[in-house]
Amino acid sequence: MTKNQKKIAIITSIIGIIGFLIWLLFEPSFEPAIGFILSLGGFFSSLTFNSKYKKNRLKGTVKFNYSNNNGIYEIGKNELTFETKWSKASNQSIYLYNDPAIISGIAIADTKNQMNEIKDATEFDFSSRCRTVQKHGIAILKNTYENFAVIRILDIKDNTRGDNQDELHFEFLINPNNKSDFS
Repeated sequence: MTKNQKKIAIITSIIGIIGFLIWLLFEPSFEPAIGFILSLGGFFSSLTFNSKYKKNRLKGTVKFNYSNNNGIYEIGKNELTFETKWSKASNQSIYLYNDPAIISGIAIADTKNQMNEIKDATEFDFSSRCRTVQKHGIAILKNTYENFAVIRILDIKDNTRGDNQDELHFEFLINPNNKSDFS
């Protein structure tokens, strides 16, 4: 959830709390009481957004179970937010999607082995909804703010191929200020 989305969720929850409370005071009944309780739930869930599937830093490593949280893991914050979405392929590759609204494109850097080899992220093909990223492969993400992130897959675990759980381990680097050079 971006900062603006969280702000909107909190504001609409507060408006709902006030509205249902006024309705409840003037017309005590089941409907306004339920609305009041649901508005409180929306307010508190906005405040306690699950940070288990989120990392606010501009670079780092992530290890998470991609079968949980609909395969979504968020990196960055504000205009540098990248909501990554993954699904199972095997223990040697994984599917990456551009489905989240904040993502405008995904690409694979097949000819690159390290993130710092990406001199111009715009030269890659961002035309597909889904990409298969190999273990040790590099993916490039572009968000709706025209910022770029590079992800390198470090390890993939697959519970249908002998591992205890599904797990993706990757490193990432987000380039601020609409820069596309990671070298």
